[in-house]
Amino acid sequence: MSRRIARPYAAALFGVIGKQPVASLRAVEAQLELVAEVFRREPKLLRAFESPTATPVKKRELLTAIGKAMGVGRETERLLAALAQHYRLRFLGDVVALFRDLVDRREGMVRGHVEVPSPLDATRLAALATALQESMGTRVELDSKVKPDLLAGFVVRLGSRVYDGSLRSQVQRFAHAAGKR
Repeated sequence: MSRRIARPYAAALFGVIGKQPVASLRAVEAQLELVAEVFRREPKLLRAFESPTATPVKKRELLTAIGKAMGVGRETERLLAALAQHYRLRFLGDVVALFRDLVDRREGMVRGHVEVPSPLDATRLAALATALQESMGTRVELDSKVKPDLLAGFVVRLGSRVYDGSLRSQVQRFAHAAGKR
């Protein structure tokens, strides 16, 4: 639900500044992430924007002060104002994630997650990312998460694609194939 609410805001921001160089887009992404982190750490601040007792003028002043203190750009400030006006600041984290996805797509990059039974060192993680890059024809950024219940193998999630090389799925495929005989 929250991503559905956040999507139009991320798309609108990207529509306005999407032609800028990727470095500029990443700077806006970083500004938004910084503000989102402040709201995550200070829920009382977020509630001030959702309170019906605070006047719109006070909310704008507070938002302007936050923007100046954090050095956000004009586009970022305008997005924050639109979110505040529609009581959507609580979805800022989702807006940032969706905006990041749009910038990644423009840059020709896919972010993904790999689940492994034990920690991967940087060399193996890079080798897996390189193999996936060659397979997909696009740059791949991976982060890893340890899931001891996998026992062996790995599971990679890249957007809607899942590459399941876990021992569990291999045993299930074997059992399914043996059951057909």
